[in-house]
Order: sequence, then C-alpha cells, then structure tokens
Amino acid sequence: MVLKKLIQGSKFDRFFRLMLNFLAPSYYNATKKIKFSEKTNFVFICYGGLGDSIMTFPFLIELSTKYPVTVFIDNNLKATRHLLNKNIVIKNYIKKDIFNELKKFQALNSNFILIQQSPIMEFIFFHFSLKRPPTIGFIYAQNIINTAGINIENKKNTSLNKINKYNDLLTVILSIENKAINKFYYSLVENQFKKLHYKDIPQNQYYILSATKNYNWKMGFLDFEIYAKLIIKMYEEINLIPVIVGTKLDNIIINKILKYIPKKIKIKNLTGDTDIKDLIPLIHNAKFIIANDNGIHHLSNFLNARTLTLYNFSAFEVYNWPNKNSEYIFNPIFKCMPCIGMETGPFDNHPFKCPWDVRCKNTISENDIIKKLGVLSWIN
Repeated sequence: MVLKKLIQGSKFDRFFRLMLNFLAPSYYNATKKIKFSEKTNFVFICYGGLGDSIMTFPFLIELSTKYPVTVFIDNNLKATRHLLNKNIVIKNYIKKDIFNELKKFQALNSNFILIQQSPIMEFIFFHFSLKRPPTIGFIYAQNIINTAGINIENKKNTSLNKINKYNDLLTVILSIENKAINKFYYSLVENQFKKLHYKDIPQNQYYILSATKNYNWKMGFLDFEIYAKLIIKMYEEINLIPVIVGTKLDNIIINKILKYIPKKIKIKNLTGDTDIKDLIPLIHNAKFIIANDNGIHHLSNFLNARTLTLYNFSAFEVYNWPNKNSEYIFNPIFKCMPCIGMETGPFDNHPFKCPWDVRCKNTISENDIIKKLGVLSWIN
C-alpha cells in the first residue's frame, strides 16, 4: 500500500496497470471451476472511498435476498453496516491487512464466487489471496461483464452509469437460475430511518451543504467564495438553517469558506463532529442536500433524499443516481470537462495534477445553484 501511494498516477503506474491488465486473461484461465447452487456464497470487496462503497449497496442488498453474501468493508467505513440488511455477513478489514483477511476467509470457505467491482490490478492480488475462486464482474474493463470459472456468456456494453452498471451485473447473476429482481432497497431505507432525528436540529427546517472532496484531492470542489456566497444568499432569501458537514480533515477547506461569511449568519457547522451513523438521520430529515461528487452525495442518494450534486471535473453520466430525487448541475465550459470517470480501462479513480490549475472550480455559481433549487421547487 505504501508503494502504491509512491507511484500512483505516475507513467510507470499506468504502464504497469496496462501490462497487468493485458496479461490478466491468461492468469484468470487458471481460475477454479464451481458447481453453482443456492448455497453458493458471493464475496464482495468494497475497495475505495465512501461513495465507491455506497454505490454498490443497492446491488448487494438485492443479491442478498437470493444468495448468501459476504462483504468486506474498510474498517474506516464500518458504520455503513447500518445501510445494509441483516442477510449480509460483513467482514471489516484494515487496508494493510486485507490480504491476510482474505486468506483467513478462504481457509474457512470453499463454495464461493468473487464479484469483481473493477478491473484495477489490486483485484488480481485479492483473487490470488483467495486462491483463484470463480469470478464474475468487471474483470478486464468497466463496460463488459466477464466471468472466470463460470459458464455464462459475457455481457458487453453495460450502462455507463455505475448504479445501472451494477444492475446489469445483478441481472446477469440472477439469470443463472432465472431469478427476478425486486429493487426494494428504498422501502428498506424509509422504514429503517424515518423516525430518527439528529439532536436538536428541527426536521425539514435545514439544508445540508457538503462542500468538500477527499482531502488528498485538489479538485472536486468549487471556489471557496462561491459556497460562501451561496450560504449568504440562501440566508437572505430563505428561512432555512445551513448545516455544513465533513470530516475533521475537511476543516481546512471549511474554514476557508467560513472566513467569507458574516458572523450574523447562523450556521450549524458539524464538520468533524458526525460519523456515518449520525449522518443518516441528519440527511434523511433535511429539506435537501447540496453536495459535490463525494461520499455525502452518494449517501444522500442512497437514502433517497433530495440531492443536488455539483459536478465540475467528474462525469455525471457515470456517478449520478437514477433516482427521482437526484438532481445535478454540470456546466462543461471547458473541453477538458469531465476529466474523471469516462475511462473503461484498469485505472484507479485517483487525483492527478491539473495543467490548468483546476479552472473548472468556477464553472458553477451560487446563482446557478439557487436558480436550480427554484426550478425544482425545493425552495420558494
């Protein structure tokens, strides 16, 4: 993992991933075969950030109603278990120990299929640690569902959108035994969280602003002053409490926003004061959520809350949710937009150095956001 951080995004990293992906078909030819049955356990490794994990949850929830499912979740995201149903067996891991955890699982289990969520090279090592089990998923490319050790015809040209992509994968898996898709996870969420509240914040009298991205990224958010102007205009025109959320590390960004805001404006700044379990009722009872393309955006959409996502560098076609409450703004003023999300090859969704000093940070204004909220009738 340390070596990955050192070379990530370099020319060597890109060459190595391409080469490994080129050799992957030969490697997967040695995959074990399996006799498929209703007792076959599907294994899924959530690898990535909060958003990457949550985008897979509707798929995992539905799959778990048909077959046993074991999900490995990063220990930093262990609170996301509250979003999954009781059918799913959850194994938490620490990234530096993930290979050992997979080996332990393999030693105790034999009849399982690995679901590969991405063609990135890490999954080849995960697969090897599990002693080459049968595999289904996005093994060589993001737009093709492949199998290894399972006799199913490959499905090409899956949806560009990640949520729909997992639905395509679910359809392929369930077609093995002609099982139907229920798509029930919204009702599960509604029943589970509708009575929860967060402390003293009155229900439906506030909106949430998530103005950050992963602290390692220099992109993925707007100019700081735009968020400040949005909060000021919303305060002057609408009687809603602004609630700001983020991690402790996000305070660096949030403080740069707050310096533009007059002290007379009352803000509920919860940056660093909420975990995922706290965020669930907070999001569920908000009037609406404004977020960048980040983990909060995905959590909010999973909860089917009114969510307005601000896209500048990433592809809305890929990362937006196909919900009736999911809305977005994307103003592709520059030809380089979007620069993340459209590749189908074996690469991580990782930050890189923008040659134009992240010029897309000024492609959405506070007026664009307020106008959109008005058109949606989320504000009066």
